[in-house]
Amino acid sequence: MNAYRKLTLFALVATVLAVSTPNARAQLLEERMRVTFSGPVEVPGDVLPAGSYIFEALENGHLTRILSADEKHVYATLMTIPDERIEPMEKATVILGESPKGAPERVETWFFPGDSVGNEFIYQKTRSSKNPASIIGAFTRETGRGAAETAKGAAISSEFLAVHAEHVVVNSGVAMAHALKYLVS
Repeated sequence: MNAYRKLTLFALVATVLAVSTPNARAQLLEERMRVTFSGPVEVPGDVLPAGSYIFEALENGHLTRILSADEKHVYATLMTIPDERIEPMEKATVILGESPKGAPERVETWFFPGDSVGNEFIYQKTRSSKNPASIIGAFTRETGRGAAETAKGAAISSEFLAVHAEHVVVNSGVAMAHALKYLVS
């Protein structure tokens, strides 16, 4: 009986330590895909020459990192917004947009296979006016949109953590009740 009490006490201590670990986080699935372009393409702030690249979603799809095919060079880390389709994409898909004559095609959105929500790049809009008031107004609108997207992501993350924290607390309580039952007997 003494061995059972020691084992139960050890399980109880391990459970308490696991629950009280401050930096425990759930790891999300990694979304990355290899893309090959036959000609140069434009991404926000850069032009990628023809070749193969790795597109990697970060921060729940709010950032995209573009790496070289051997993953030794980071070309860009860019903000993205969700782009939702009705049907999930069957295979990895990159949607190219129109560009001015003579300029490389723009990479608008990319979708991971099986996802209906893709990652749309945010391009800076061209302004015909250099009026400081219009520039400040546009900055304020873009900042507000970015803050709204960030708040939405934070709310989703908080909900995810709350649900899983509740499961941990409930399951820890059951485990402690079982452990105490054996300690008392």
